Order: sequence, then C-alpha cells, then structure tokens
Amino acid sequence: MKKIFCFILTGVLFALASCSGQYDNIEKYGGEIVYPASYDTAFYQIGYNRVEIDLLKQGRVPSDQIKMGKASQTIVEYDGKQYPQGEVKSWVNVTGLTEAKLYRIKVYTEDEFHNYSVPQEIAIIPFTDQDKDLLGVGSPKLTITPTSMVVDWPNGISSAILDYYGLAYNYKDKNGQTATGSIANSFFVCNNLAPETEVTVNIDYRVVPILSDGTKLLDTIVVSKQFAVTTPNASTPFTPTEAQVLRINGVTTFTSAACQSITKLTYPLHMSSFADLLYFPNLTELDLTGAGLQNVLPTLVYDRNGVKTQCGGGEWQPFMARVEKPADINISGLPLLLSMMQSGQITKVRYIPNSLNFESRPEFEPFVANGVVEFVQNDDPIFPDVVFIQPQFYVKGQPVDNNWSMDCFYSGDYFPRAGLTDCLAFNSDNETVNGDPVNLQFNQLLQPDGKNIFKCVIKMRSASFAMNLPKEYRYDNQRYKKLRFKMFCGTAAADMSGYNGNFLAPWIRPMNYMWNFGNNSIYGQESWGVDCERIPTPDIRNNWKEYTIDMQANNGGPTSNRRNRCIVFNIGHEPSEAFSYNAEKEVVLYVADIRFTKD
Repeated sequence: MKKIFCFILTGVLFALASCSGQYDNIEKYGGEIVYPASYDTAFYQIGYNRVEIDLLKQGRVPSDQIKMGKASQTIVEYDGKQYPQGEVKSWVNVTGLTEAKLYRIKVYTEDEFHNYSVPQEIAIIPFTDQDKDLLGVGSPKLTITPTSMVVDWPNGISSAILDYYGLAYNYKDKNGQTATGSIANSFFVCNNLAPETEVTVNIDYRVVPILSDGTKLLDTIVVSKQFAVTTPNASTPFTPTEAQVLRINGVTTFTSAACQSITKLTYPLHMSSFADLLYFPNLTELDLTGAGLQNVLPTLVYDRNGVKTQCGGGEWQPFMARVEKPADINISGLPLLLSMMQSGQITKVRYIPNSLNFESRPEFEPFVANGVVEFVQNDDPIFPDVVFIQPQFYVKGQPVDNNWSMDCFYSGDYFPRAGLTDCLAFNSDNETVNGDPVNLQFNQLLQPDGKNIFKCVIKMRSASFAMNLPKEYRYDNQRYKKLRFKMFCGTAAADMSGYNGNFLAPWIRPMNYMWNFGNNSIYGQESWGVDCERIPTPDIRNNWKEYTIDMQANNGGPTSNRRNRCIVFNIGHEPSEAFSYNAEKEVVLYVADIRFTKD
C-alpha cells in the first residue's frame, strides 16, 4: 500500500511539473502589435521651397472622412526629423525645403500607442531660391526719348520656361521721386525723365515656372530684375513710324526738341502705329478722323494690257472708311496711347466709331464716359449730306480687259496726271462731237462751272471706267447709302439708234477689287450688280439724266465680307455683239455730278 501511495504521489508531482510549461509556446504572442494602416500612394507636385504629396488614390479627402483603422495622425519625416500633422491627412504640404539638394521624404501614420505604419517614400529636388535666381525673363524692347521711355515685350513675356501673370516696376524720375506702377500686360511707360541721365528700372515679375518635365510650379513667384539706360539729349534724331503723317502735320525735323511745340496731331484712318506719340512731350490732342490732311492718301497702281493707271493720293473723303472688319484692325502702340490718356497728358481724342476698333478694348470705356474720347457722330460737319467723288479716284478700265477700252477726258485741271496718259483734258466750254458743237447744259448740273465732267469715247463694246479707292479703304455704304450721277450723250440721236443704244444704259458694278487684281483685297472678291434706270433721256443732246443707285446691298458691316472698294461705270453694259469704232461717228457720253448722299 505504501508503495502504491508513493507511486501516485510521484505521478501527480510529475504531472504538475509538466503542466507548468504547457503555454510556453504561445506566451510569446500574447503582446502582438496591430500596426496602423498605411497610405496607398505618394504622388507629389513641386512648389516654391515646398512640395505637396497626395497620399490616397481616391484623392484629397477631409480628415474627418478618412477611415484608416487605428491611425490617429500623419507624420512627415525628412533629414532625420519628424513633423507630426496632428490628424490623419490625405495629402501633406511639406515646407522648409530651401536647399537645392535631394530630399528623401517619408510619410506614414501613427496610432495612439506610437506605432507607425509602413511609410510611403519619395525623393525630390525642390524649386528653391537658387532656381529662381537662374530663371531667365526675356529682355524688353526699349524706345527711349530724352524725357520718356517705352518698355515693351511685343511678343509677350511668357515663354517655354515660365507663364507670366503681371509685374510691378519702379524708377526715379528727374525730380528724384520714385515712380511706381503695375501692369497685367507687357507694356509700360516711364515718364518725366531728364535728358542725358542714367535711369535704373527695377521690375518684379509675377511668374509660374515651367519645370523640366513640363509640369508647372504650384506657386506664383516674384522674379526681380533691373536694367539701366541713359536717355539721349533732346537733339538726338529719331526714326518715325509714321513719317509721312508727321510731315503732313508740320513736323519737319524728327527730334524731341523739334516736337516740343506740337500740341495736336491728326492721323488718317489707315494709320498703323501710335509709336511716334512718345516723342511729343506736350501733345494734348489727337484727331483720328484724318479730316483736313492734304496729300495723305496712299496710291494704288493698275498696270496691265499696256495701260497704266492709278487711284488715290490727295486727302481723305467723308465716304471713305478703313477697309478691314473691326475685329481685323490691329494698331500697334495702342498701349502707349492709353498710357498717355491715363497719365492725363492727352485730354482730347476725336474718333469715328469702329474706325480703329477701340470699342473692343474695355480700357477705353472710362475715357468715352468722361469725354476724353469724342465719338464723331453722323451729323458732324466732316460728314456733309452730299459728297462729290473727286478725280483722284478715277481708274481707266482697260487694264482689266481690252474690251473695257474707252478714251476718257476730264474738263477740270486734274488730268493728265504726271507720268500717266490714262485720262486727258478737254474744254467743256467749246465741245464738239463728230464736227457738231455740243452745249453741255451746265445749268442742269449741281456743279455748274463745268469743271468736273468726264467725257467717254466708246472704243470697245464693254467700255468702262471706275472710281476706286486705295486698298486701305472702302466706301462707307452705311453712312452714304446712295450713289448718284448724271449722264449726257454728245452723239446725234440718229447715230445712237440700233446697236449704239446699248451705251445709253449704264451698268454700275460695285466690287471688292478689280478683276485680275485680286491681291488688292484681303477678303476675296465680292461683286454684285445694281439696277440702273435704263430709259434714254427724251432729248439726248439737251438734257442730263440723273441716276440713283442704292448701295446698301453692300452694308459694309462689322462681319460683312463686302468691303466695296471699286465702282465700275460700265457704259456699254457688255452687249454680246462686237463694237466697231468709227472715228467719224464717235459714240460719246459724258458723266458728271458723281456723288454720294446719305439718303
């Protein structure tokens, strides 16, 4: 029995000793850590001395909407330092990256027990002051006078390496005062300078750099540059952009000193630039109508079929408008004009509505409202109700086609033009046709002196002449709606019967350009016929017949391609039969009182 008890006791002790270590293999797992969730991406964008890192594929989400398990905040780490964010974020703005070096940035989450998730890591080289100092900005074009300077980037400041968003500038004027300004465009003027003085201009550009991979910096930065120039003296010659216009305005010497006495300038409608205004320090008034300028119009030559003729020259006429559609008008130097108006130097501008497309520029609106810009209205004295077409616009028809041939003569002293034989002179006081005297009945004309009559001798079946404008202009058929003229036949009635009767029915043909001269219109050809009353005069030897043509079919509006520059007077109406000229029985017509009327 004693042996049995000892055996049992021994077994119990053995069992107890064995059970004491039965959980040894799992005890080591009893304190396992469950790490917070990690981010699923790391996409970065570079800013100035900083970088933004997006951490979730779903995008930027408010912190209170982010569910990432046990994560309690985001931590950014670089250069051995941690930057706790205080909450879980879907993106981080990492600042203080001021050194031009490679940064390795880790971003991870942390839970309340200070356990960290697996980090997302990026390596970047930030955009720093060193990069900013190396950023190049294109140099401006400078136009310098003794008292002012235009600073201009004609092609803009944006480039392949930056986008431009405005600038601020400053300089010291002749009184030592600091002048400042800011612009959103690429043009400014420095005024009130002293001749023969060095001027330093400081410029702060607001730009967004374009990085080497084609992406743009997140931030707009300020790049500071400066340049220094020395102003010329007042006697230094300048090269004018509108030399002829200045000469017609009385400027004979192109120096700032010579221009100091000029207070008013008149520009024609075909002007292309205001750049010369810079050289007129005392200019206060501009007339942009062109009215009153002598010998200002350009000329246009037609040379074909062995005949040379031309139109233009002389002064602007009220029925003439600039040829382009308003949207196509581009006048350089407009910012200079605006600057001079804004500074208060120019206090009066006379302007024909839509003539230079000021209406499309909101910068002009305040000056219209305060009366600095005067819109010239239809009832202004420069637009009389009736305007005669002067002989400077006559063009011989034959360069278009030999069938348009006629011999043309003029009763005034304008023809013949120097170097041309396209139109000769005749004496309307002592006129004969086929040996018979002709009384031209001056008393029936609006111009009874008999000095503005065209004599037309028919040579071919489509005999024509034209009244054309230089290619810079068109007829203003909105303001002047009716073309009127009178015609008189000098040939005896017996000789005008049958086939010759065709020449008593003129055909008016407005168009953008004369055939075979397509380069004279930037809008292609727009031609159309208009009706004339084709009833012969009751007594063709004693009465002038009046014709009235409604020109409103060519409205010449802002978007119309009908930019009527040419008006052909087709005397023969192009009959199908050939015409045989007979020197003993000439067919002679007279055209006079060619004019435009508003109604």
